[in-house]
Amino acid sequence: MSTGTDPIGGASSRTRAQLLFRQLNEQVRSISTDGELVVLCECVNAQCTERLAVPVAVYEAVRRFPTRFIVKDGHVSEDVERAVRSEDGVVVVEKTGADAEHAIMLDPRRREGRRLRLVESDADQPIAREWR
Repeated sequence: MSTGTDPIGGASSRTRAQLLFRQLNEQVRSISTDGELVVLCECVNAQCTERLAVPVAVYEAVRRFPTRFIVKDGHVSEDVERAVRSEDGVVVVEKTGADAEHAIMLDPRRREGRRLRLVESDADQPIAREWR
């Protein structure tokens, strides 16, 4: 069994894009001040490069729930998520099922000692382990 270096690797390919966009937007947030953020759409389409203007207060409200993502209107993938809020061309979606579990465990705001890392097993199925 070898240690994987890509903790996002165990998520579905569609969720992987959202998790990566969320991490990038968290970096944008870390260097921003109050007001409005320009973030990337966190939809399941890995090729999407749409930018969204979101008030910091709205962004922070979304981030309180690790299963929620910010997407452009029309970018909701109803088979793996549901819309929970829509305003000014921005939709807040919530992951469901196994994708929600990955979103929670790989949340960049989750306490460092409780985040997951994924390791490969001999059966080519990733095994989740907590980072210590």
